[in-house]
Amino acid sequence: MALPADLRVVCRRLASTDPEDLPRLCPVLVNQLTRCGAILSAPHETKTKENSSDAAVLVHKLKTQINTLLNGRSHNGRFSAAVLIKAIVDVGGWECLRLSGPWVQGLLSIIQRPGPTATKELSIVTVTRIYTLLHGYQTLVREIVTPTLPSFATACLQLIKAPASGQPLKLATTVIETVVNALTTLIPLYPTTLRPFSAQIRAAVRGYVAPTLSDDVIVPKALRQASRRLLISLHHSAPKDKHSSDWQKAMDGFIRDCHITADQVFRGVHESWESTAGYVSGTMTYDGEPNGGGTDAQEFPAWSGVQAGAERLVGLLELVAACFTSATKSPVAIPLGSVMDLVTRLAMITQPAAGKEDRSQTNAAIGREEKDELWSALPSIHVAVLELLVSMVNRLGDSLLPLSRDMLDHMVRIFKSVTHIPSARKTVYTLATELLALGGPTLDKLAVDSLTTLIQACCRDLLDASGYLQDAPKPIDSAKPTPGSKKPQAAGNADAFLNPKAGENAASKPYYSESHVESAESLLTSLLGTLPQSHLSPDSRGLLDRTAILSKSKRAMLASVLHPYQDSNGRYYASILPFLMRQIPRDQEVEVLRANLRAPKGGAASASNEMWGEPSTGLNSLLKEPTAEEPVQTLGGGTWDGARKDEAMEEEEEDKQPALAPFVPHNAMEVDTDIAIKTFGGVTSVKETVVAVSTPMSPLKRKGEELQGGLAKRVESQPLVGDKAEDGEGEDSDSDVGSIQIDMTMDDDEDDEDEDGAEE
Repeated sequence: MALPADLRVVCRRLASTDPEDLPRLCPVLVNQLTRCGAILSAPHETKTKENSSDAAVLVHKLKTQINTLLNGRSHNGRFSAAVLIKAIVDVGGWECLRLSGPWVQGLLSIIQRPGPTATKELSIVTVTRIYTLLHGYQTLVREIVTPTLPSFATACLQLIKAPASGQPLKLATTVIETVVNALTTLIPLYPTTLRPFSAQIRAAVRGYVAPTLSDDVIVPKALRQASRRLLISLHHSAPKDKHSSDWQKAMDGFIRDCHITADQVFRGVHESWESTAGYVSGTMTYDGEPNGGGTDAQEFPAWSGVQAGAERLVGLLELVAACFTSATKSPVAIPLGSVMDLVTRLAMITQPAAGKEDRSQTNAAIGREEKDELWSALPSIHVAVLELLVSMVNRLGDSLLPLSRDMLDHMVRIFKSVTHIPSARKTVYTLATELLALGGPTLDKLAVDSLTTLIQACCRDLLDASGYLQDAPKPIDSAKPTPGSKKPQAAGNADAFLNPKAGENAASKPYYSESHVESAESLLTSLLGTLPQSHLSPDSRGLLDRTAILSKSKRAMLASVLHPYQDSNGRYYASILPFLMRQIPRDQEVEVLRANLRAPKGGAASASNEMWGEPSTGLNSLLKEPTAEEPVQTLGGGTWDGARKDEAMEEEEEDKQPALAPFVPHNAMEVDTDIAIKTFGGVTSVKETVVAVSTPMSPLKRKGEELQGGLAKRVESQPLVGDKAEDGEGEDSDSDVGSIQIDMTMDDDEDDEDEDGAEE
């Protein structure tokens, strides 16, 4: 084996560089050591001899230099030694691990005695890495891990031990997070060795699991999450065959703590909830502020006040949600009844509308200030409930199908009170997408109607993020001054006279993160693809289709095309496939969809178009311009030509059903819908103008004769050139790029021209 130059360079630099200057060379030294894995992992003797190879001599020299730095007095030298040890054990394999006993002892001494915090943190990471790599070698575990792991656990608990009341933390929260993550990693690997430290670990992290305003320290989110994972992982250290019962006992304790905290936080309202899991509320006192917690080692820290209690309740709900995302030692029995009982209790309390508080539902013994604080803290509690449901659905999947309808009802009830919070809407979108994937096709019309508010909010967010949602007009003050009184002087913006857009503050518009838009788009696709479309109202389906087009959501448009809308009379509404083909003309999925929906007469593909009416009716025929030789196919089947005019007039006398109007919902959201799209090959530029109106458009007519129900709407297209097409100057233009102006309305004159052209 050729001796790499990197190993010689590392040994030379360690010998010639002062220990105080080594930290700045650590990145270079680590990079060189990672390329020496073949030499470090090769078998070599513990002590060198005269006939030893050059590689063995250099490896022995390297380890001697590291031992010198580790046991020296220089803090920078110890820091560098910890860095190099971790790099060596990562690439050295068993040959380096079997000699890591002295290194572990030296690193433990750094953790236990006073010194720089950075060196302590790096030593903890290095020791944890060595213990993790040694787990696969039982002989080395008995020789190295078993004698030193208790000392390591004791040193770590001393670092993260909660300070006395009013005293600051001993270490920074980032260092405490590192220690907590180290213990979380080692407990599943060595549960028997760490079993005696379970009570101490639980007491050490109890202040970081669900902090409140009443605490003396501010706990960041990362430390809270790490502490919850450590608290849940303690069930690994339970005796044999008791892991499942210990996990379930801990879960029941968390749920009970949630109920006890909710008793204090919700004492200002009369709850109509009755527990189905056997929980009985204790005696309630109304003297002083709500409070909870205690000083016992097994209890969470004390808190006082509605806001602090709400924070404690949110932290406990997040702890329950973490139980669904954390791995367990063995299969466990999840108390779904108790969890849903807690969710039902928290979801039934909603904030009253402004000025409409029902005194029969509030406690007269509680003051107005405490009730206001409760209404202010209630949205954060509801968001925590939604996140708990999301974690349950993600972990249990199809097993939650029997509970999906109850979860949907709770979600809708909560959403009506938190719809003004963007983060809450994002969580609702995520949960709704998962729930619709479970039981969306089985929902009845009542359940679908309850989603109307959610549909409107989802579409509004997507339209607003796409820039098509117009600001609502400001209300006009119709109050007239009384005779003899002076006209009130209203404050105005003087800059608005110089710049009409000065009053439009971009900072006041909501900002939608990328994850928020993705959640809304996923929900839009689920609403079009999983809900029974026959249960949707025409207004809701029209809003969904328009939002899919304007937001340019490929998945949502595909779902709309694959799940057409059918009214109560069995007639299908117009498909948005033309918009999809023009926006994404080169997409493979769109091309496959277009090819499969084409049905030539007498072809085998005609059977795939039965969803559009008669088996012989193809969707592609509805999208092309009819000619004089070819009759016009209608959406309900059949043709419209000169030979059938008389027959159609006779049928019109018998069947007076009104023609199907273009798909424009009533009282639709005002949106700007000018879209510039490229067509196939980039040769033609297509500009489509869709006008959103508040009243349905008149049915298409041909010489005053109403079309039969279910007939397809003909879209007249005229090739235009440039921007002068509307003025009739397109023929004189030199531009090679054409455009098509699609007019969504037709009058009688246009219909006359169409028929004259057809007769010719």
